[in-house]
Amino acid sequence: MKLNRRYTRSIRANLAFYISASVLTMVTLLLFYLFYIAGTGINAYGDSFFETYRVEDANFATYQQIGDEEIRALEERYGVTLEKERFANVDDGAYHERVFRPNEKIDLYQVQEGRDLSADDEVLLSAGYAEENGVKPGDKIQIHGKQYTVAGTFLRPDYLYLLENLTDDYKNVSTFFLAYMTPEEFDAQFGDGTVNYKVIYGADTDQEDFRLAINDAYYMASYLPAQANTRITFVHEQADMFLLMAWVMLVVMPFITVALISILIGRKIRSEQKLIGTLSALGYEKGKLMRHYSLFAAIPGIVGGVLTAAAALALAEPFGRFGLADYEPMRPAFSLPLWVAVAGILIPTLIYWGCAMLRVRRLLKKDTVQLLGGQVGNDGKNHRILVKSSMKVRQKYALRTLAANPGRSFVIFLGIFLGAMIVAFAFSFIDSVKAVGDQAHGEFGTFRYEYILNSLQQEAPERGEEMTVLAYEDDNAVRFSLMGLDPDATLWNLQTTDGQRADLEKGYYISTLAAAMYDLKAGDTFTFRNIATLESYSVTVSGVIKNGYQSYLLSSRENVAEITGLDAKAYNAVLTDEALDIDSDLVTEVITSDTYHNQMENLLKSMGAVIYALMVIGVIICIASLYATVNMMLSENSHNISMLKVLGYDNRRINAMVIRANHLLLIPGIVLGIAAAYGIMVWYCREFVEVERIMIPATLRTGSVLLTAAITAACYFLSLLLLRRKVDQTDMIQALKDNRE
Repeated sequence: MKLNRRYTRSIRANLAFYISASVLTMVTLLLFYLFYIAGTGINAYGDSFFETYRVEDANFATYQQIGDEEIRALEERYGVTLEKERFANVDDGAYHERVFRPNEKIDLYQVQEGRDLSADDEVLLSAGYAEENGVKPGDKIQIHGKQYTVAGTFLRPDYLYLLENLTDDYKNVSTFFLAYMTPEEFDAQFGDGTVNYKVIYGADTDQEDFRLAINDAYYMASYLPAQANTRITFVHEQADMFLLMAWVMLVVMPFITVALISILIGRKIRSEQKLIGTLSALGYEKGKLMRHYSLFAAIPGIVGGVLTAAAALALAEPFGRFGLADYEPMRPAFSLPLWVAVAGILIPTLIYWGCAMLRVRRLLKKDTVQLLGGQVGNDGKNHRILVKSSMKVRQKYALRTLAANPGRSFVIFLGIFLGAMIVAFAFSFIDSVKAVGDQAHGEFGTFRYEYILNSLQQEAPERGEEMTVLAYEDDNAVRFSLMGLDPDATLWNLQTTDGQRADLEKGYYISTLAAAMYDLKAGDTFTFRNIATLESYSVTVSGVIKNGYQSYLLSSRENVAEITGLDAKAYNAVLTDEALDIDSDLVTEVITSDTYHNQMENLLKSMGAVIYALMVIGVIICIASLYATVNMMLSENSHNISMLKVLGYDNRRINAMVIRANHLLLIPGIVLGIAAAYGIMVWYCREFVEVERIMIPATLRTGSVLLTAAITAACYFLSLLLLRRKVDQTDMIQALKDNRE
């Protein structure tokens, strides 16, 4: 007898198992490839783009302008590249724009579509806004009261993540864009505009010495290092998050799924113990039998791995573009490294192969007589379960089936658990992002508008509450806001996490976001420094105010004035219940009660494809795993099904006894899967506080829980429906044949 003749026959007989196991292998590897391709492609693009277009190391503003000759002297003295940047913020009603005069040395731009500027009546627009709003080269647009022709679109390295304001939590490409004009047109329209300075440090530059020199000579008003600029850092932070998620997916999802398939393989081999015993009795060597069965087991790994790797290699570009939702429309070159594709084939294949080898080896250690009798693993304990119970036969059979086969029951439970977990995680992500807008308003306070001004004011506003908001940094140049507020203020949230109202006259309070970022709590000492003078200060944290959206240190205006050296009556922010008529030239930013809600809606819109793809993958895993496991259960129970037919049970009643026994696993699987998904969301929200600069409230709404349960249950019953015919196809003669043997 040649064993090779069994391959085709065995594969055909177990085709359902091989298909479902291959599908499970494919979808789990797909999750890894999806995040890995996106992360590596974006990182490589970011490195190249930053270098080619000369991304800044820092930008700063001064109260006194630095002349061209002085810039050249500073460059020579400190070994830096320094450039004056000029721009203007313009509000044109339906949209607002930031218009730049082109730089020559730092933060250069790349024309993405169309062509560069060639006339004073032309402009370039940021690519994200143009794409979102359907603006094409050749279209007309009004800026600052004048019509311009759109020559093309562009990207620039310090705005690849297009935040209008650094305090924003998500990009705005619906009503905000960047624009370039020719130097002559900019000068004619805006004069000097707003002046900022960009710097690239040399390898030997003493950065603190340079900053102190700038402050001493020109009085530094603000300083923002690139590592604290979300518009720049988000490129690599998001890519690194994708890579982390890829490895988490590789460890968690494929590990669980591969473990599930390995268990199925082990049970599949055990079901063939009679044949293995026969072959062993006929003189086949142990090694040959192990290799023979291990090749069967390797089929799902080879088929699933090869198909997924081929799809990933061919579709790397669309795979990678799933990860570009948050950025400007960059064009990275996405690819799957060959070694990763090969690893995706080899790793699951070797695991399945090894599992089969060990299983056959373990069986061959048993007595050949036991194998021939099919007695290995069948000790008959199930016959003694509930033997004295008066429970109905159908219920007793179901409980015996589950209790006597804990391994098989666990595999079926695992399939339900996996599907529920993935679907619930997708719903939890949606719910958590939606909760940001609702929760943010309560955590900020009861104001409807917060006006951030670009200069300090002394005269009281027509209405509202004044606030001082100044940027400071810790020793690692991570910025936060030092804020001063009147102790009797009512519009800002002053409730601490322990339920008390903050006493601003007596202490300093931090937001929950700052507490998470700096690892602080009440009673700790917080040391920080002035971004201009680099002078250090230390205060004791009196409490924590619940606000996961702004990183700040808050006290009374008098206490803050002692640190800043400013007049205690000076302010640069106003909180109001209704809109104020403030000169737009004085306003840097307006935060409304709808700001975070709108930003999160944009996030969901951009991430929708990834979220729903994850949900579809969860459904596929649920159906495929349940189909494989229940199919295995029916195969193992074929003798019992046949016997029940001999005893006169019809197919409907047999289904109720055999298949429906697994209904007992449905609710625990769904409940624990949902709980695991929520736990993963809580971990995600905590782990990425520093990346997202926001404390997303981990949320899973009741409706989402019910939907998850309904989808998982639907997958479960669909799997059972697909397998009902297997009971119908089981012949009662099998029981008589087995009995005769």
